[in-house]
Amino acid sequence: MKIRLLIILALLNLNVFAVEGMWEPSQMGNLKKELKNTGYSGDADNLTDLFSFPLNAIVSLGGCSASFVSPEGLIATNYHCIEGSYLQFNSSEKENLFETGFVARRKSEEKPSAPGSSAYVTQSITNVTEAVLRQTENLKDDLDRYNKIESNKKSIIEQCETSDEIRCNVRSFFSGETYQLEKRLKIRDVRLVYAPPASIGEYGGEIDNWMFPRHTGDFALLRAYVAPDGSSKEFAKQNKPYKSKNYLKISAKGVQEGDFVMVAGYPGTTNRLLTYNEVEFDIEEGFKGFVNFLKSGIDIMRSSTKDEDGSSLKYRGLISGYENYYKKISGQIDGAESFKVQDKANSDWLGFIDYLNEKGSKQEKESLGSLLSLISDQKAEELPNYYYGNSRMISTAQRIYRYAYERTKPNDQREIGFQERDHENIVNGIKSLDYRLDKRVDKEIFINRLEKYKTFDGNLRRPQFSNYFQLDADFKKSKKIVEDIYSQKSLLDSAEDRLSLIDLSLDELNSIKDPFINIARILFDEQMEYENIAKSEASEKQRLKSTFIKSLRKYYKSIGKSLYSDANGTLRITFGNVKGVSLEDGITYGPFTRLEGINKKHSGEEPFDAPDKLMDLISQKNYGRYELESLGSVPVNFLCDLDITNGNSGSATLNAKGELVGLAFDGMLQTIIADYKYIPEARTISVDSRYFLWTLEKFDEARNILEELSLEY
Repeated sequence: MKIRLLIILALLNLNVFAVEGMWEPSQMGNLKKELKNTGYSGDADNLTDLFSFPLNAIVSLGGCSASFVSPEGLIATNYHCIEGSYLQFNSSEKENLFETGFVARRKSEEKPSAPGSSAYVTQSITNVTEAVLRQTENLKDDLDRYNKIESNKKSIIEQCETSDEIRCNVRSFFSGETYQLEKRLKIRDVRLVYAPPASIGEYGGEIDNWMFPRHTGDFALLRAYVAPDGSSKEFAKQNKPYKSKNYLKISAKGVQEGDFVMVAGYPGTTNRLLTYNEVEFDIEEGFKGFVNFLKSGIDIMRSSTKDEDGSSLKYRGLISGYENYYKKISGQIDGAESFKVQDKANSDWLGFIDYLNEKGSKQEKESLGSLLSLISDQKAEELPNYYYGNSRMISTAQRIYRYAYERTKPNDQREIGFQERDHENIVNGIKSLDYRLDKRVDKEIFINRLEKYKTFDGNLRRPQFSNYFQLDADFKKSKKIVEDIYSQKSLLDSAEDRLSLIDLSLDELNSIKDPFINIARILFDEQMEYENIAKSEASEKQRLKSTFIKSLRKYYKSIGKSLYSDANGTLRITFGNVKGVSLEDGITYGPFTRLEGINKKHSGEEPFDAPDKLMDLISQKNYGRYELESLGSVPVNFLCDLDITNGNSGSATLNAKGELVGLAFDGMLQTIIADYKYIPEARTISVDSRYFLWTLEKFDEARNILEELSLEY
């Protein structure tokens, strides 16, 4: 399930440091001085070319980052990035890969991924702002304007996707001030090659999450496959390993304190360019509301799932995701206070307002006033919207019903997400329920969320939805309605029947007597009404934010600063140095942790339950070729002052030669607020390449994998 994330804290950051910023490749040529100052000795122009080393070795997994590490399509990424679609998908009560780990000793043993799992290689990035906004200047109605922009996007994408192995997306930059077309190669057959047991890959669990010192072996290997003719096809025995044009060598020498490092990957979202009223709401209300939402979700899933019926395994990934964000947002609450974020945001905002009052046009000032008013209205609805829905059974029925409705239109008039190009994704989404959904647990989650949704003012709830579930009556009635619905037999209960519904016409779905399809039918008009409202608001916000960004850009220029775009899932580069940090009086964190720290933390119980073999190897000081002399051990994790966020998980951490020296996987809780205000003390945590190689050689004895990798000593 896709967790709905809160757009939380941000401010206008006016203090740019050399290591600040998640830079687009096209910007790297302008950063030669900064690169040189941090120790980069290569040609900065190579970092602008998507078809040159090292950028053409960088991969997106659609939510995580990764990189090719052999000419045979071998991909390195984080362990936590492959838990759901690879480990969970291939696990059962008889074979739990989380407990055992997995090593394919030959290619024929590699395991398939869940339907829809893919790897993406960026082919080009092109500015298409003019084409996206074409013929929108004179449209007064915001819904008409939204639809025109979407129509323009669909036309651009259709021209870009010249084959079914090319996937194109129009990405918004600077809140819709500019747009870029991202063209990617989609590799559909990606297989599991290697993952350590969870007692290595998740060592420390949620206790150590976002913390340092850290001792987590957050690494894994996949392999990309294509058809014998080189085309991108789904899993088939006759498929061959993908021949990547470039791949990363792995440094067995690793890095030392002070060394230059950079990360290339696909950071998801930062929010450093928001207005002050967004900051104010999120600090005073939004953070706390989201934390409560996550905590109640964790509690209901943990109390509802069971090992004996397999539901614990099905919800393992979702619980982990909720726990991850619960701890992160809790850390941001503390960070906002520690770094006085709201006070600084207010000060920065007042500086901008003073500039606008003196230099801004009447249109800029009026536009900003309208933007702030719109944002305030939207923020009031944010928390209730978290609790609306939350039933996979109902949402699946709604998606099936919507797909049938969209198929009554010509393809170019369908909503994005329901066109012919999206059929594969819809099918794979339905298939994923086989290993991610338990009807009993789904019911308990829905009842829990519905009871909270009931507590909001009626004007903040959807009236038809509220009426259907009788939310204005005693909640016992609402609960009984839900119990009755879930007790009935449904075509959504079995995998085969769910898939059969996808191909039915709207008339055929309307004739079906199914409890969940019936709900989708009854709520459809209201769903469309609210969607159109959201579209109108999105169009208005894009128009107003575009003006705001132009004003902000001029203000930045007036004080000698540059403006960079927030992260948005596109390829970015960040660079800096291996560096420890002091965050509290008298406490300094060195940049490296070592093997002996694993033994020291070991308790024999989760999450500090390292395998006996690993413990023995550490006790024997069997370091092999991977010892860092200054540390007197094998480095496990290390700190560097890189600017990353979610989505960067799995990103290759590279040295000045472009060799892989680690995989970025986390940040530090004390400075996690850096997603929203750049904090110079913020640190990226990477798993060290030497620990990765040491584990492959000493613990897993994976000689076939080590022989395939190109190692630099």
